[in-house]
Amino acid sequence: MDHKTNPAKQAMEMTAIWQAARALIQEQLAPPVFDMWIKPLRLGRADDPQRIEILASNDFSASYVRDHYGALLTTAFSSALGQGARLLFHVDPDPPARQVEESPASPPPPTGARFGVDGRYTFENFVVGSCNQFAHAAAARVADAPATAYNPLYIQGGVGLGKTHLLHAIGNALLRARPESKTLYITSEKFMTQLVDSLRFKQVHNFKENFRSVDVLLVDDIQFIAGKKATQEEFFHTFNALQEANKQIVISSDSYPGEIEHLEERLRSRFSQGLVADIHPPDLETRMAILKKKAAVEGMELSDDVAFFLAEAIQSNVRELEGALIRVFLLASLEKEPVTLSLVRESLRGTLRRGEPRLLSMDKIIETVAAYYKIRPLDIRSDKRARRFSHPRQVAMFLCKQLTKASYPEIAREFGDRNHTTVLYAVDKIASQQQVDVDLEQAVGTLAGMLRK
Repeated sequence: MDHKTNPAKQAMEMTAIWQAARALIQEQLAPPVFDMWIKPLRLGRADDPQRIEILASNDFSASYVRDHYGALLTTAFSSALGQGARLLFHVDPDPPARQVEESPASPPPPTGARFGVDGRYTFENFVVGSCNQFAHAAAARVADAPATAYNPLYIQGGVGLGKTHLLHAIGNALLRARPESKTLYITSEKFMTQLVDSLRFKQVHNFKENFRSVDVLLVDDIQFIAGKKATQEEFFHTFNALQEANKQIVISSDSYPGEIEHLEERLRSRFSQGLVADIHPPDLETRMAILKKKAAVEGMELSDDVAFFLAEAIQSNVRELEGALIRVFLLASLEKEPVTLSLVRESLRGTLRRGEPRLLSMDKIIETVAAYYKIRPLDIRSDKRARRFSHPRQVAMFLCKQLTKASYPEIAREFGDRNHTTVLYAVDKIASQQQVDVDLEQAVGTLAGMLRK
């Protein structure tokens, strides 16, 4: 950079470089991570490439970004600048005044809400992270073009991870785009109850007509029809009738089709013939993003340190996480106190599971492996084939599979949208090489120990 440039022009150049650096970082991080930590940062004094100020709103954010994303920011800034850069992370709680963009008003509940679709759950208020990115993309694709791809769409995941939210989000998106369509959301238990009632009151014909005349059928927790012979029989015929009429079917379950005990084989086959998209427990950054968004919806403020504490303490599922936040807000309201760490500990006394194993993020694994092998996280995510990059990359993939609940496709996306077979090969290779390579076994053991601390 030419340091003789006048200050106004130099400031404009540095702003453009900062924007370019942020764009590079955005390509490397999951959306909730970028939105949580990088997006709020501002460029401070930048007249010297060796003393570029990056401003955060508080001490916690400044230290967290420096420790976790400092190397990534420095690399991106140096790349955009065209020379080496040194970043200094400072706190500036009072950003310059700017026009606040108003959030678009929430759309009114769709007219099809009478068919069970809950207007509160939309794609707009669903927090996307590496744990659910694949399922979210598939659901959005179905909402955009029903019955043209992924039919049926089968969403698998544990309790409280967002399956029901996605089903309702599909329904809401479809009803906004096609108000005339008949979109029906129902749980499998309610399907069974209505079938029993129709048999009891001799209204089976009406029951069949109601379910086979819909344009989109959204069925939650399909695993509960297992072992119910009459319910499985009727659902099988309903499924076939809708598919033959080119209507969209979306199903959710806590198990994969092949893992549901006492489910008829013909239903396993039907459920598996479309797309099976899984959802895993959210990583730390996604949990923090969920807490922040929930707090915003409730009209409450949530500091970064409180969000971090809650996200670290509650790792099981989104429902429990949001429930804990509601308890915190309730106590704060009753006590007429701000939400602080001491108040959080008081409101959740006896419910925080601090002894549970941590759910590691793949970002953390990549950063740790990169530091161990003295390369950059960007190098691990890159396509560089030299052994000094490819070997750490395979080790990182192996550890991601061993230490997280991420699937092969999710790990592949974290490493630069690779094919999942690349990850499968890497995991198998490291696992087998450890049997004959003592140094590799020791390195993997050391890294696993560092990550579990």
